[in-house]
Amino acid sequence: MSINSIRRFVPVFLVFIAQVARAQFNTVGEDYTAPDSSLITHATVKEFPMEGEPLFQVTVNGRKVGLYNDRSHWGGLVHFGSFEFANGKEITIRITYAKPLESFEVLPGKKLDLLSVSRKGKRTVEIRTARADQNITLLVNGEPRKDALHLFCNSVDAAAPKVPDSKGYHRYEQEKLHYFGPGFYDLEKVLGGKDMLVLEDGWKVYVAGGAVLYGRIGLWGTHKGTKVCGRGMIYNDTHNPRVLFEANECEGADVEGVLFHAHRPGVWQVVVNHCRNVEFKGVKILSTRYASTDGLDIVNSQQCAFLNTFIRANDDAIAIKGLDSRAPAECPPTRNLTFCGMQLWNDCNCAMGIGAENHCSLYENIRFMNSSILFSYDDPDYHEALDERAALAICCIHGTYFRNISYENIDVYHCERLIAAGFQPSFWFGFLPGDQSTPGGMSNIRYVNVQSYSNSGSNIANQIH
Repeated sequence: MSINSIRRFVPVFLVFIAQVARAQFNTVGEDYTAPDSSLITHATVKEFPMEGEPLFQVTVNGRKVGLYNDRSHWGGLVHFGSFEFANGKEITIRITYAKPLESFEVLPGKKLDLLSVSRKGKRTVEIRTARADQNITLLVNGEPRKDALHLFCNSVDAAAPKVPDSKGYHRYEQEKLHYFGPGFYDLEKVLGGKDMLVLEDGWKVYVAGGAVLYGRIGLWGTHKGTKVCGRGMIYNDTHNPRVLFEANECEGADVEGVLFHAHRPGVWQVVVNHCRNVEFKGVKILSTRYASTDGLDIVNSQQCAFLNTFIRANDDAIAIKGLDSRAPAECPPTRNLTFCGMQLWNDCNCAMGIGAENHCSLYENIRFMNSSILFSYDDPDYHEALDERAALAICCIHGTYFRNISYENIDVYHCERLIAAGFQPSFWFGFLPGDQSTPGGMSNIRYVNVQSYSNSGSNIANQIH
């Protein structure tokens, strides 16, 4: 064999080796429960529409974790998965990447409680921790816009309902409970032609770890005691492109632990509309597709709290809006909102955004605190062209009042513009026309210990506008 033949053969051989190694990746995972229930992993469901060849493999104490995925706007492959373990019990997470691993970053590094992070071999990262209810993101090769892994390390759910049958779907009238055990459920088939489960006042829906619901959940006019919870996933796609979860005119509700995933459709993911006393805790919201895939839209609502929640969107991660047909002064206010322990990622628009629609008499007492912005990008198609886009943004296109709004102890790991606040004549090249003829103003807007840890090199990197 000639030298030239060897040169032609070696690259092909190396590509073949890489393809074989990738084919051996197990992203399906396994259904495993430790004898003492201190560790629980789940296999993926075959009905979920995966994208491309798997790029990450994850094990916890040697047990395989099922991973789902979706495409990023820039052609990367975003993997995500979850497992449960007993808080305080040490675990070892091993993450292997199919491509060459030149560098990696574990986020949010400043706020995670980890025992150690180390590299093992050429393509494996090992993470040790004993703290449950943490969301860990792995970035590879210095490029957040491409391949990434989001790993949701849940606690074992001590509050899971004790039911006679933990397999399949059951409606328990006495307990006012919809129970979904591990497995796949097409809600349109389960509910006899409707793809939305509308939760009655005082009822609960429990989506167990390993359960995947294809459909939507809605609340109307509920009170405290109404709850959506569990460790499973609710998702939709282009065949049912509507809001995944919505709470409308509720006087109380709780959402805890579940994952909402919009897979491909350009729709708002989660909406809290004209509500009071709604609380989110440990929720995950994720869409990688462009655009109008807002993670969490809060509309004319009061006395709500959002705690330890992960949001990734290819639009605003959080958008606090005023949507009403009346003049701003005649509309319900948005006040007394708390966001704590958030992890936010927006591939477009803003991470923590107020506006742009502002048919709201007042924005008051809104606190973002002890939170992390993993990645914030202004716009994939109009980079640097839109001056209202920022990681922390207040964009007002309808004259109204803002007071007592604070951003406290915010870590920003990757962003373009850092802060923007002001009154704008319109939004999105005039698509949303504004009206500044009504009274308005901003007072006591506070930024305390907001830190940005990188510089993208763009003309708007870390800009305050």
